Amino acid sequence: MPSGWKERLSELGISRRRRPAAARPGPSRPATTPKGRAGEDEAARFLEAQGLELLARNVRAGEGELDLVAAEGRCVVFVEVKWRRDASRGAPAEAVTPVKRRRLLSAARAFLAEHPSRARRDVRFDVVAIEGEAGKIDWIRGAFDATD
Repeated sequence: MPSGWKERLSELGISRRRRPAAARPGPSRPATTPKGRAGEDEAARFLEAQGLELLARNVRAGEGELDLVAAEGRCVVFVEVKWRRDASRGAPAEAVTPVKRRRLLSAARAFLAEHPSRARRDVRFDVVAIEGEAGKIDWIRGAFDATD
């Protein structure tokens, strides 16, 4: 007698059918908008000018997306980029909510699992907040950690 439901379904000749990847429900808009892409480009240039080495961009992993992944010495830096036209909707960094942080942590864990050589390094979560068309940049190093 089968012990689990999967075995029972198999015994009955029923198999699970998955929808093709293209038909799966997903976000109705692209992960990165053109303005978001411009903000990420600006943040990437800024961080490289500060001496960080850019490793990856727009990495979808786990339950989220990592805007930028960089290295600073032996530290892997996961960077969330937030851009706001003005402060009428709050400061850009305020948009990194607890839910967003959990998604970033999930994505970072998945990234490190896929790149074991990087998993042995220190890890840091930064936020680059860009405000206004002039692009005032606020780099918040160590904005949160895995315990937040």
